[in-house]
Amino acid sequence: MRQILVLSLACAALTLTPASRVAAGAGVLRTVYFSAADASGAAVSGLTPADLAVKEGGKERAIDSVGPATEKMQVFLLVDDGGSGAFQGSVAQFIETTQGRAQVAISALNPQPMRLTEFTENVDEFKTAIGRLGPRGKIQTVGEQIIGAVEFAAKELVKRKAARPSIVVMTVGGEQPQSTEADPALNALKASAASLSVVYLRGVELGKVLGDGPKRSGGMTQDVSAGVALGPVLDKIAQNLLHQYVLTYTLPDGTKPNERFELTTSRKGVTLLAPSRVPDK
Repeated sequence: MRQILVLSLACAALTLTPASRVAAGAGVLRTVYFSAADASGAAVSGLTPADLAVKEGGKERAIDSVGPATEKMQVFLLVDDGGSGAFQGSVAQFIETTQGRAQVAISALNPQPMRLTEFTENVDEFKTAIGRLGPRGKIQTVGEQIIGAVEFAAKELVKRKAARPSIVVMTVGGEQPQSTEADPALNALKASAASLSVVYLRGVELGKVLGDGPKRSGGMTQDVSAGVALGPVLDKIAQNLLHQYVLTYTLPDGTKPNERFELTTSRKGVTLLAPSRVPDK
């Protein structure tokens, strides 16, 4: 893979499963993916149920289990580079880093979303897609397209019944402020149980979707200055996803799922990336 992607390189974050299930003879089993980092940003290992506390709908729930996540990820990459090709190398590095651990789909705004790959692990398909992410001339977007692209990606993950879904947005254009499309996109994001992580050019507008979406879904937000290498920034998101935990807890029989979720830790110096909104059905 490294040899295949080297030419493209030279050119240049907690989720829930989409649906809960009924535990045998009990209530509704909930499964949550999250990550943990120390003060330096390095992944923290070895967390146990004793280190964590879960609340759903404001009520504490007993944790059944927690451990390293091993299920394959489904990652939707959305590239809004204004035609500059600025994210070409970092996308190649992301794919290389997650090789064997993720199925990846790629779309680029042109200015409408243009699908470059379906969800795949095929090296040749990635090579072709990355080649199309080079400089393409100036492309003007208005900020509505990226909102629609997030909504589409979320619905696609629901359609695929993705067990460990995430969406990663890279944007130099930002988001249309106060868009009427924001709430439908956020609702789709919640229903998909995907984490939304965003890499954006410092100074661009982030609205409800790109600004609040990562907080609601347990993703990361990374801003970058013009001219700064983007590979390490996107690699930080890749590493966060690769080092997720999987946590399960059970709602008592007859308890209706609630969208409000809170995960905390008693470990000092540890920060959790966890959603505040989860599927409520």
